Order: sequence, then C-alpha cells, then structure tokens
Amino acid sequence: MRPWIAVFLSFKGCAVALATAHHPLAAALVFFGPDPWIFLQFVLPTQQAFGPAATSFETSRREVWLTIDDGPDPESTPAVLELLREHGARATFFVVGERVARFPELARRIAAEGHSIGNHTQTHPAATFWCASPSRTASEIDGCVAALLLSNAPFERYFRPPVGVRNPFLDPQLSARGMDLILWNARGLAGGGRRNLSALARIARQIRPGAILVSHEAGPRSAERVAFVRLLLEHLASEDYACVLPPRDSLVFGGGAPAPAQA
Repeated sequence: MRPWIAVFLSFKGCAVALATAHHPLAAALVFFGPDPWIFLQFVLPTQQAFGPAATSFETSRREVWLTIDDGPDPESTPAVLELLREHGARATFFVVGERVARFPELARRIAAEGHSIGNHTQTHPAATFWCASPSRTASEIDGCVAALLLSNAPFERYFRPPVGVRNPFLDPQLSARGMDLILWNARGLAGGGRRNLSALARIARQIRPGAILVSHEAGPRSAERVAFVRLLLEHLASEDYACVLPPRDSLVFGGGAPAPAQA
C-alpha cells in the first residue's frame, strides 16, 4: 500500500470516530480535509502520489520537447508534419489507437519523418479515464499498443492519459509494461481564432530549456489546433529554441526524482 493511501484512510477513520463521539463539525472537516489534495493528484502534472510522471528533461541547451496529442488524422497530421519539416523540428505524437487503426499509413509516416510515437489510449475516454478500473486501464493501454503493432509503426514506451488526468490504477499497469508516464510543464490551452494568441502567450511564459510542451491536433477544431502549432513553432524559432526528442535518461520525474528503473 502506498503511504498516501494509509494517510487518506486514517483521516476517514478519525472522522468516523469523531462523528461517533458527537463532534459532527470536526468529523466533517477531517473527513473532507484530504479531498482537495486527492483531486490535485488526478489533474496536476507536478503531483506524484499516483506514481512518477515526467514533466521536464535535463539539458544545457535551448531545447524543448514538443508533444502533440490526439492524432493521427488526415485533416491535421499531414499539415503538422509539414510545419515540423519547415522548422526542422522533432516531436512526439501521442496517438489514439482507434485512429491508428483507421489511418495506419499516417502512423508510419510520423515515424518515417523522424518523429516518435507514444500511447494516448485506445479510445481517448477523456470524461471517464479518471475512474477507470484496473482492467479497463489495461485495455486502453494495450489496445493502443496492438493498433501500433498492427500498423507496423515503431513507438516508444511512453504513455499519456487523456487530458493528462490519471487514475490510481495507472502506475501499476505502466510499471508492469515497462512504460513511462509523460506529462508536461508548459501548456497553452489552445482554443481557436484569436484565442490561439492568448494560448501562445500563456505557454510562452512557461517555456524554458528542458520544458515539455503539449499541443493537439485532430478533433472538431483541427484547423485551429494546427494553426496553434504553427504559431508555437514560429515563437520557438524566434527565441532560438530547438524541438528535440530527449533521451530517456534525461527525463525528470515530478520534482526531480530520478528515472524509475525499467524491468
């Protein structure tokens, strides 16, 4: 049992004891006290109670790791690949297994053009992955792996959950497969149109050497998402940043913990 689970359960037990002793207000405060902290474990990349997550990498150069989620898609992936080629940039595409199965040639093209591929689940269950059972978590991971294997597209042992939201069962499943959880420390929350400029300003404030940047393609706003990638690449070029694929042993997990040993 992880230490945080024991602490969490002890709070709940103390609350029950207080309620039994007729201290309802104190019982409520103790019972719900840890809940905000638990919520942050699901959604904040820097939190590590659910297991180690890479949020940056070590480098002495002006380098960043550009990651692009939610593809592949014929409406966006070719355009993103062309933008990357124009800027001499390398990126990791965190792909959805269902989309890989539909467009295997795009998955192969991503790798053929010098980029890497990571696992972004089989179905991208953004609304429910946080409460997925161990078996469903495993199915989402393995489904994407199977789609990539069938497409004959090489991929890294990297995983990113939908919208970056984890669940308590994810780390054991990744550890059993020798996979690393990759999150980020720079995010723009890109929308569309003029909002892309606000998103660029937001992510620009977070960019520094070794940052992991998250962007997106595909979906109902694929044109706007591609436009944001273009703005971001132009900004990085103007600031003399290179987009690279960092070696695994340079990854920094959470607050700076060393990379976990692989089986």
